[in-house]
Amino acid sequence: MRLLNTRSLELRSFVPRELPDYVILSHRWGPEEVTLKDIIRCPVSAVENPARQLMGFSKVKGACKLAADDGYDWIWIDSCCIDKESSADVDKSINSMWTYYTRSNICYVYMADVPDYETGWGVKFRESEWFTRGWTLQELIAPVYVEFYAADWSPIGTKLERHEEIAAITTIHNELLAQNRSIEAYGAAERFSWAAHRQVTQEEDEAYSLLGLFQIHMPMLYGEGRGRAFARLQEAIYLSTCDDSIFLFCYSPHIDSQPLLADCPTRFCQRAQCEPCQRQGGTQCFPSQVPYTVVMESDFWTTQAHEQIITTVTSFRNEISVPLYVVEYADISSKLIFFDDNEDRTWASHVAVLNYTTQFHSRGAFCLLLYRPSDSIVPCFYRLSNLPAILPNVGEFTSRIQKTKILVPGPVLGDKNPRVDTTFSVSTDSYCVQGWTAKCVDTREVLRIQESSDTEFENTAFKVQTGDKEWKNHAEVSCRVASSQSLDDHPQILVQLEKIVEICKWSIKEVFEVGPRRRLDKHRIFLAKTPSDRCMICLSNGEKLSVGLRPLAAINSPSDARFISQQRYQIFIRPMKEGHMGHRLVDVNLT
Repeated sequence: MRLLNTRSLELRSFVPRELPDYVILSHRWGPEEVTLKDIIRCPVSAVENPARQLMGFSKVKGACKLAADDGYDWIWIDSCCIDKESSADVDKSINSMWTYYTRSNICYVYMADVPDYETGWGVKFRESEWFTRGWTLQELIAPVYVEFYAADWSPIGTKLERHEEIAAITTIHNELLAQNRSIEAYGAAERFSWAAHRQVTQEEDEAYSLLGLFQIHMPMLYGEGRGRAFARLQEAIYLSTCDDSIFLFCYSPHIDSQPLLADCPTRFCQRAQCEPCQRQGGTQCFPSQVPYTVVMESDFWTTQAHEQIITTVTSFRNEISVPLYVVEYADISSKLIFFDDNEDRTWASHVAVLNYTTQFHSRGAFCLLLYRPSDSIVPCFYRLSNLPAILPNVGEFTSRIQKTKILVPGPVLGDKNPRVDTTFSVSTDSYCVQGWTAKCVDTREVLRIQESSDTEFENTAFKVQTGDKEWKNHAEVSCRVASSQSLDDHPQILVQLEKIVEICKWSIKEVFEVGPRRRLDKHRIFLAKTPSDRCMICLSNGEKLSVGLRPLAAINSPSDARFISQQRYQIFIRPMKEGHMGHRLVDVNLT
């Protein structure tokens, strides 16, 4: 562990058994932070060191002065004690972060957006960005002694002093903040709820910043994506604790069958009248009248072997294999307590009996309603969108409940959105659009484009939506263009595009030459054998053209399925230069 000397501002590494007393700084990263490279380049105490001119240096200097005044020779500051250029050092530091904060004597919280002492005791404290960041959650919980400081380093209270106010701001249980209960007393679902709506710079950090809350260690794989990182975290938690409360998330963006695992901590949000959750909509998956504070491990499950969740997350599906206690719905339906009497439960065939219940039914258990197709060869179950039910006394049904390794298919875990609006336009100097057609799409619309040229035909774009309905065949879009100069005797071109469902992209399928006035007089001049974005064609009049398809800048797929993704493509038709036709063009393989 590297520590910064509070007087000389020099770094030194310590092995655990030789670690001195130290304090630690928690802060919101800003522009021009002092890094490890800045510290080791030359002594920071030297006036000529350029690090002293950085905006972040005053924060480092202020923290070191405060620590020295408190009698500490060493301080840990993440911005300058972690080698951000070393993935191994980042990995080690993230996995050790909880330990670093737990072992520190004092954690100084620097709130740059709280100007001074006076504002530090008002609304500015409650509105500080420090309470909205992902990494600061463990930095608040892990240390026993936490002191808050305003931007001018004036003290504005401690965690123990302001624990009730902080609990109201963060939804963290005040007994935990007051050090009256250990974090092990809280289930995974409640811990996830504290992280709801917290912001991170890199999407994977939404999961990585929670490792310490569960005493979990796992490798950092930046680039794996938000959903996969959170799935790996839940796998590790379940293997370590067999905590079924991870299945009790509050919201899902999906409407019909539900995934077994949530795709992010925000799905566990239990804030009353939470505006972001209301805007996202989706399906309620846990009764709002049951706070996580009354959810507890069931007394019936005294010991339970730790099991492994195996998730298969691809672009096409999310399948989870997990051993659960399963019983037929018909055997226990009369004993179940439901939270919504108006639910339709006709599809329920089985229930999964979890190891969590409410404090009002300590011998009971939450039950997830499942549906198993009658033609299912493997034990494949779908999680229904119904709220979980309560089985008041599990002991009555021990002879009927069997532990079964089941496969739960579900919607895609992550940010993929099946509904897509795609707009097509044409870029060409010598051709103009005659018409558009589409097959196997949900909606279609011709968009007029204002042109400055005085051509007889108005240029257009075409917008289609795909994804809501299931079609036997792939979606297709056709665009017919004609020469803008000699419309009567010049052949027209019909470009046919096809959507590749597996990767949600479009490619050129076929190109036809169409007679100038006879729509049915057409013959194929290009047929793609693999997904293609470029082709060369030769018309009957000897004209040689390059036809291509390229994506344009558009809004990326949103993380919430309520919103529709946007894609834009441009079809271009250009004359071929002499000599190019002799070269064989290899179609670009999009898959």
